[in-house]
Amino acid sequence: MTQYTEQQRRSLIFVVLFFVFLTAAIVAVGYKSYRNFEAQSRADTERWLSAVANAKADAVTAWQSDLLDYAGFVYKNQAFASIAAAYLQNPQDIEARARVLDELQAYQRRDEIDGIELLNSQGGNLLSIPAKVSAPAPAILQKIPEALQTTEIVFVDFYRAAATERVHLAVLVPVVNADRVVGFVALRVDPQARLYPALAKEIADVPAMQTYLARRDGNSAVILSPLSFNPEAALNLQIPMERTETLEVKAALGQTGIVEGADYYGIARIADVRAAPQGWVLVTQTSVAEMRNSITLYFGRTVVVTGTVVFYAGLGLALIWRQQLLKRYQTESKAAQRRAAELDVRVRERTAELSALARQMADMHEMQIRNLARELHDGVGQNLTAINLNLTLVRETLPADYPAAIKSRLADTGQLVEETVARMRNVMADFLPPMLEHYGLTPALTWYGEQFAQRTGMQINVRDLRADAARLPPQVEVGLFRIAQEALNNVAKYARASQAEIELSDDDEFMRMTLTDDGVGFDPQTVFADTTHWGFAIMRERARALDATLEIQSAPDAGTKIILRMARQT
Repeated sequence: MTQYTEQQRRSLIFVVLFFVFLTAAIVAVGYKSYRNFEAQSRADTERWLSAVANAKADAVTAWQSDLLDYAGFVYKNQAFASIAAAYLQNPQDIEARARVLDELQAYQRRDEIDGIELLNSQGGNLLSIPAKVSAPAPAILQKIPEALQTTEIVFVDFYRAAATERVHLAVLVPVVNADRVVGFVALRVDPQARLYPALAKEIADVPAMQTYLARRDGNSAVILSPLSFNPEAALNLQIPMERTETLEVKAALGQTGIVEGADYYGIARIADVRAAPQGWVLVTQTSVAEMRNSITLYFGRTVVVTGTVVFYAGLGLALIWRQQLLKRYQTESKAAQRRAAELDVRVRERTAELSALARQMADMHEMQIRNLARELHDGVGQNLTAINLNLTLVRETLPADYPAAIKSRLADTGQLVEETVARMRNVMADFLPPMLEHYGLTPALTWYGEQFAQRTGMQINVRDLRADAARLPPQVEVGLFRIAQEALNNVAKYARASQAEIELSDDDEFMRMTLTDDGVGFDPQTVFADTTHWGFAIMRERARALDATLEIQSAPDAGTKIILRMARQT
């Protein structure tokens, strides 16, 4: 490096120190601002959670109070109690029956009451609206002793109707005549009418959050209302109490206030947990990732602003060095250009070697598959056929009165041989479907998609949109088929998808094979950095063997798209 004069050295030291101190001050201010914003974002999220939880708790309390007031109206109706008592004492009284039915039909006009039952004091069902289809729900019958003892209205917690599999609640109203309980009116409540919509209703000027009810039931925490990602969760989704990291278990164990934990799928959540009527807990939660999005955005802005200031400060320092280093840079640049040109030649040679090696590996793999298929057909297949023939000869040579156990064992053995032959043929078809060799790529993919759909339950669609649908060279068709096979296997293993699509298309320059699915997706950077994911590496090597490029597009909860491009075959 050029020797500086004393004055030049002092100027350089001053500029460098000034730059360091200025950068430190800017970073400190930016860090302080970021921390303040982080704390404010957390406080805002907790405030929104509390606001939504307060509104939903008030809604649940108001719903229950209104429902019990309605039940109280039935309870205090002495005229109805007298009519019902007369009918309960004499169920053959047609006039009393008609009057009771009129009253019950009037009570059922409330939108969330989807059924009413008149029960005797032992729980026997005498009248039902709609018409009786089954005995009273066990959850209602369990509450009858309590209602008999207290002669008060009893609330029946969530239960699932055996006949319809629908979730209900109920209110058991004693029919009291002459200070004695002579029967009950069971009001069957559909939570879909008022309660669930109240929980799902969004609050104005507040970010969308999910609210649901839960309770402890033995060794599990049970979800009592639908979830946005699982509409059938009510009474179906049960989390073992051993999973203490989940919000539901924490709530069931009595933890209240602002709680952090994971949901049933292990996703980090923050929630407001509070007690609700009937021993329920009300959980209002949002994703921790959503809370951090704004923090991340602000952090990015802080970094940009800080970086911009630091950049311009550093630019001044760079200008001081520029003139002195320009000549040396020019010399080194020329040397670097020569090295780059040499390296480029070596990279091209290496790329060509890798492509040739990839093609050779693909050819060897296909040869191994063909040899294995041939060995299965010529060796194992013929042996199985011989075994089957020997079994047939054994059965024919045995006397007619040989034991039934031996006859059954021989029949079972013959069936096992036939099943093994069928499975071996399926394996051989997967190795190299005859459809591919005889009819081409599109029919082979369609056939394989149908077989794959039968095995996995996924819907597989194959579309050929090529303007030129002529057959490709055999090695190209085999390579494309193998890539599609590997992609579908990855979808079945990891994507949790319901459907996938394979599309062939082309234009003037390229032919494309696009594979998409509606699965959970992934973070490409994380997956590609993981060396245990061999599927993508295998597909890339096969694409390289075809002189094709492979592009993989995905994001969490956004499915996956794989695009293979190759020059059109002429």
